[in-house]
Amino acid sequence: MTLAVTLLRWTTRVKKLLQSRLRGARQVYVHHRVAEYRRMWQAVADALGAQFVMLADNLWELKLGGRSTRIANDIMEFDNPVILELAGMKPIVYQLLREHNLRVPEHRVFDLDALPAAYDFLARHPEGCAVKPANGTSSGVGVSTHLQTAAEVRRAAVLASLYDRDILIEQMIAGECYRVLVLNGTVVHAVCRRGIRLLGDGASTIAQLLDAESARRLAAGVPGLFADRDSALTLNAQGLTLASVPEAGRTLLVKSVGTVHGAGQTAEVRTVYSEDVTDHICPAVRLAAEQAAGIIGSNLLGVDFILLDPSSPLEQTGGVINEVNTTPGMHHHYDSQRERFPQAALQAARVLLGLSAESERGKPHTRADADPSTASGRLVSNCREGRLADV
Repeated sequence: MTLAVTLLRWTTRVKKLLQSRLRGARQVYVHHRVAEYRRMWQAVADALGAQFVMLADNLWELKLGGRSTRIANDIMEFDNPVILELAGMKPIVYQLLREHNLRVPEHRVFDLDALPAAYDFLARHPEGCAVKPANGTSSGVGVSTHLQTAAEVRRAAVLASLYDRDILIEQMIAGECYRVLVLNGTVVHAVCRRGIRLLGDGASTIAQLLDAESARRLAAGVPGLFADRDSALTLNAQGLTLASVPEAGRTLLVKSVGTVHGAGQTAEVRTVYSEDVTDHICPAVRLAAEQAAGIIGSNLLGVDFILLDPSSPLEQTGGVINEVNTTPGMHHHYDSQRERFPQAALQAARVLLGLSAESERGKPHTRADADPSTASGRLVSNCREGRLADV
């Protein structure tokens, strides 16, 4: 590690420490949602006719018919520690998914002593790269996106190194972020972080449509829009540019992540899902999510996709699986202003309390001769693991 990189790492660490102590810089993470989760699980217990027992402020027990399950805020009794550890190892997850013909971003692992390898990777993907810690993080911690210069990659790598020695650089993929929730082998819910969409009028260029939308937002007191690296990547993936004139009535995605700050770089921006899209994802995407859960061996998995079009297979639109989450936050899967709990939480509790035929806690995942990369193999695997009953 060069002296310049060492100094940059030290200053980045100090900056992060100062930011964490600034009250205004504090973000709301899942461990800040204890009161919300307590209300949610209490409501789930009420709906099931179960007893809700508080063991601690953030640790509860549901009891029904001689069975019980414990919940620690967002964490439920589904997966064993090995599966939890595996899911946090992003390069290994990518390797396993790719071995079963599931699409993942092109990527490379490096450390601060091997920055030239990251620069070489960037040179092959000048449209943009993302850099993140390779292992053990979530919620956007240490992640930087839309990187296009060696200096940006170096800064991003230093940030990621604060969380893990091994660093992952991967190709930026155009599209919106989708979380597909798989419970005991079956997709039960899906949500999306919506990007920015505009409606073509057959006369205006995309640049003009973007300017008009920005003016409307500013007039309403909402931050405006502007063209940046994200819009260029998103449009290019659809064969469009700012000069393109979309036909009247065509809705097109022009930005995937909203505003990209600075020189196009976004750092540690968390994905906040905003729309229920369960009925909009196609069978091929559902199957890919279920296959991913079988490969990881998880009984409750949030499979994250980047997609331009959820109604088409990944191969047709360039979509990928970019992460898996073995403790997926249930707060993503309902509107707490209108609903007492997400249906997915109710389904999960039913499984853990033995109210569904597929709940067989502790039963090992046996896939010796069942290939989860195929529909038939997935069905064989799921049957053996008790995963096919209705949830």
